[in-house]
Amino acid sequence: MDHDRIRQAQVLRVKALKCRRWAATACDREIEARLTAMASAYEGQADALEQDAAAPGWTQQGR
Repeated sequence: MDHDRIRQAQVLRVKALKCRRWAATACDREIEARLTAMASAYEGQADALEQDAAAPGWTQQGR
C-alpha cells in the first residue's frame, strides 16, 4: 500500500466531514447543497485513492 495515497485519502475524509458539519449548520439551502456536494466529491476522491493504493501488484515505477 502506498502510504502517501492513504494519507491523502485521510485528509480528504476530514475535509468531507468538515463540509458535512458546515452543511448541517448552514442557514441557506443552496449553501447546504453545495457543501454536501463537496463532501461527496471529497469522499469519492478518497475512495479512489484508497482503491488505487490497495490495488494488487501496484508499484511506484512508471507512475
